[in-house]
Amino acid sequence: FNGKNLDGWSIVDPPVKAIVEDSSILIHMMPHTSRHSFIRTNRQFEDFIFEIDFKRDKLMDSGVMFRCESTPDSAFSALFGYMIKIDPRPERLWTGGLFVDYGNGYSWIQTLENNEAARKAENEEGEWNRLRVEAIGDEIKVWLNEIPTVHVSDNRYKIGYIGLKIHYLNNNKEENTGLIIAYRNVRIVTENVSEYARSMTLPILDTSKNSAVKYFR
Repeated sequence: FNGKNLDGWSIVDPPVKAIVEDSSILIHMMPHTSRHSFIRTNRQFEDFIFEIDFKRDKLMDSGVMFRCESTPDSAFSALFGYMIKIDPRPERLWTGGLFVDYGNGYSWIQTLENNEAARKAENEEGEWNRLRVEAIGDEIKVWLNEIPTVHVSDNRYKIGYIGLKIHYLNNNKEENTGLIIAYRNVRIVTENVSEYARSMTLPILDTSKNSAVKYFR
């Protein structure tokens, strides 16, 4: 992201309300939408280290997808893949957790249920946060504000786009169109990735056989 426009990125499933302002991508949800929308990279990535800053209204529902692939027009969502949840549920506080998003269902890979430090890692509303993702082979590591949130071995997706998810908005929640999330300082390492990888204090979980999906529509 060059901080000036969305060159190198594509809008998937408009309408999308997104502008570039103060070197940030500012995103709102759109009313009367039934499919998730995305701002995704034009390039696909396999092994990488990715960092991005975000700040948001705490009820804003979003997420950072990676290694995601395009789906048929008949699917509930145009992209399927891994997603780092930016969680709108204050009773849960799982921002930084990882799941697989299918549009009409999802499969949590690693929640923050038993990671109290990670549940408290997101800064106060309106303050910037930093996500770091290392995806090298089957190993995926995530940090939120330097706090480890995810460490898994999972082989469902090998290569794909990076995308910023814009949750669909039911007609009875039009007031949520005022909520906003901003992203900035997007950068990625794709060469000699292992040289820049960090050690991880969380034990690694093998989640490759976890295929249970929760469908919600």
